[in-house]
Amino acid sequence: MSDRMRSVFRALPERVKGPLRKAYASASRLSAEQRSRRAWMARDYLGFAMEQRERIFLATSRFAHINRPIRGYYFEFGCHGANTMRMAWKHTRHLHDWTFVAFDSFEGLPEIGAADRQTIWKKGKLATSEEDFVQRVTGAGMPRERLKTVKGFYDVSLGAALKAKLLPTMAAMVYVDCDLYESTVPVLRFIKEFLQPGTVIVFDDWFCFNGDPMRGEQRAWREFREQHPELRFAEFIQTSEAKAFIHLGPAPALE
Repeated sequence: MSDRMRSVFRALPERVKGPLRKAYASASRLSAEQRSRRAWMARDYLGFAMEQRERIFLATSRFAHINRPIRGYYFEFGCHGANTMRMAWKHTRHLHDWTFVAFDSFEGLPEIGAADRQTIWKKGKLATSEEDFVQRVTGAGMPRERLKTVKGFYDVSLGAALKAKLLPTMAAMVYVDCDLYESTVPVLRFIKEFLQPGTVIVFDDWFCFNGDPMRGEQRAWREFREQHPELRFAEFIQTSEAKAFIHLGPAPALE
């Protein structure tokens, strides 16, 4: 510790010094390899994940701007941590006047059914309270009147009354971060009537379950497409984690 840092430390209140001493002692016990790993995780590994998500929102914002007007809602299903909602606001607010709707239980994951069993998933995991979520998003600059929250597990909350309340406005972008097959099925059923030409649908966990197309979001999407062959989609942007599609609208009449 430098002389300047010692001087600053001595000037701190005693209630602050205790936690700082513990943190410093813990860091001092780390080996060089452990410190290197922590630095790599914070800088390179997590930085890479953030850059990929940034790329999705920037690409969608540009697509919607090029093909304007694409107006309506930004729907987000699965809002733990408020990171993607804040990212959506950051990269769309300058070009688009969208209303942001957050759908989440705000209690974490539901009971994990047989179709979605995996070591990393447990009931209650990935929980951010509704109050904390709103504070994080508005703290990033989003006006409270631009943000709507819908609390509840999707098989209950995504009903006809909510659909009637949100319609006739369409969705400009739908971000599906449900992780689970059983959570994604009611989401796709709900958003069908909100699709317009140019709606971008992003699946955040497309390659979860080792990329198995018979599980997770991929399975739910395949079944949805089979149930609605009249709907047309084009592949859009893809990362190592996510995949996006564009709703094309009705097929043009042949001359």
